[in-house]
Amino acid sequence: MPGKGATDPRPAEPARGPKFRRPPDDEVRRAARRLVRGSKAAFGSQVAFRAALLASLRRDEPLATVGGPRLRRLLVGLPGVRLSVHYRERGPAPPLAACPVCGAPLKPIRNQTLAGESVVLGQRCTVCDYWTHRPRRVPVRYLISSAGLDGRPLR
Repeated sequence: MPGKGATDPRPAEPARGPKFRRPPDDEVRRAARRLVRGSKAAFGSQVAFRAALLASLRRDEPLATVGGPRLRRLLVGLPGVRLSVHYRERGPAPPLAACPVCGAPLKPIRNQTLAGESVVLGQRCTVCDYWTHRPRRVPVRYLISSAGLDGRPLR
């Protein structure tokens, strides 16, 4: 048992720097627009687009990284970039708290019955085009392509 003045026999660990860096939102948006406009091609999945985007961002900052949910949140409503989503229907489930595409709050879709009562048919996102009804619509594939400033595809 070492005394009070004894040193630790284990070598000191070298100081470690950050393992990653989150680039600012504007930098990611600029890189995404440049990537879509420059390649004039559509990306068939979020994974393919994210890989190309990270390669572009890492030219300037080798530790730059962007996660999938943050990337989708930044691409929704971005002029020049079109984010299309393919869905599958699953069984009934409890109401969602947030949009699975962009994370924004959901509003109920209401309808009025013949008796004058209001019933909730589903939910709609307040930011993107996501909506769901009793059988839950689950996003399964995100397609990213070039779009005009009004959001419609160029082709």
